Amino acid sequence: MRRTCPTRTGRKNGSDLPEKTGMDDKQKSKFYFNRHSSTIINKNGYWSYDYRITSKILVRRNVKNLIDIGCGNGAFLAMFHKAAPDVKLSGLDLSSEMVAQSRKRLPEADIVEGDAENMPFADKSFGAVSCHMSIHHHPHPDRSLSEMYRILEKNGTVLINELTGPVPLRKFMNWWFTKWPTGDHAVYSRTEMEEMMQKAGFKKIRSGLITPFTYLCVGRKTGTELHKSN
Repeated sequence: MRRTCPTRTGRKNGSDLPEKTGMDDKQKSKFYFNRHSSTIINKNGYWSYDYRITSKILVRRNVKNLIDIGCGNGAFLAMFHKAAPDVKLSGLDLSSEMVAQSRKRLPEADIVEGDAENMPFADKSFGAVSCHMSIHHHPHPDRSLSEMYRILEKNGTVLINELTGPVPLRKFMNWWFTKWPTGDHAVYSRTEMEEMMQKAGFKKIRSGLITPFTYLCVGRKTGTELHKSN
């Protein structure tokens, strides 16, 4: 369950990609990112510009502890650590190899292997939750968002950074995901993401484009709403 997949990074005959042998999207994602964890293109993350925007928002909000969902090799967490070295950092990723890379990169952080749709954390554990280019790998994003809500403290902040594009492009991408065996599931418009966040319980949601093909949605857990887990 991780960020969007680049090209096959030089592998011959696509040998790093699972054939369509009944793997579900989570299994495909785990397989791909285990193989892809140490490639050069993955080293600094694919979306460093977006990471800088998210990092600045979190610094302004003076968060005390943060978890990055779909943390991959820790590229975002490492960037944020430079900006806010006193913040307690955690990460969650489905890929054991990505988790290993994150732990090596950030030995003081709490990096956990696990599923974003069923997180191994207690309620109200974190002051902020970030998720960069991961939700389009999640078969049930509503469950992931509900889990993010659950693990956030009252008045906590959630930041969702995702892919987008004009409607024809999103339709093509969602069709292509059914052919491309890397676990990508679906891309969502900003409006669709905001609606899913609202259903999960988040309030004070704001969103905007970062680039023509990426956006950021920011919400709060105010603690005043009645929330039902999915």
